[in-house]
Amino acid sequence: MEIMGRNKFGYQRGPWEDDGWTGWWGDDPPFHTPVVVLTHHVRPAIEMQGGTTFHFLDAAPAQALDFARSLAGDLDVRIGGGVSTVRQFLAADLIDHMHIAVVPIVLGRGERLWDGLEDLDQRFDIESVSAPSGVTHVTFTRTST
Repeated sequence: MEIMGRNKFGYQRGPWEDDGWTGWWGDDPPFHTPVVVLTHHVRPAIEMQGGTTFHFLDAAPAQALDFARSLAGDLDVRIGGGVSTVRQFLAADLIDHMHIAVVPIVLGRGERLWDGLEDLDQRFDIESVSAPSGVTHVTFTRTST
């Protein structure tokens, strides 16, 4: 079960101009579970091959998580991104475990994940491991209090 932002689902912004767009992944997306797509422009659910159904929801993080849990049953709920979606769920303190892969890029590009989230080291145990490729895997696990 995954929650993602509209920008991860597709290239379109604003009202849907192409209702035929079913995401970047073709007819059989890799999720094979329900997926909640957060958007201000709701549209009917899209059932895909392999068990993926995209549900489009305009909701705050807590409401989206409640809806996703109702779809997930006993399965975990992933917050799949993009950056804005992850930031919203972190700010609402709704994440228990997080894995971030940091890929070296030219600075000054992309969206900033960490702005305004300076207290993460108080809420999470943080571990990082660097791979020979230069990618750093950072794992955040909610601290026991």
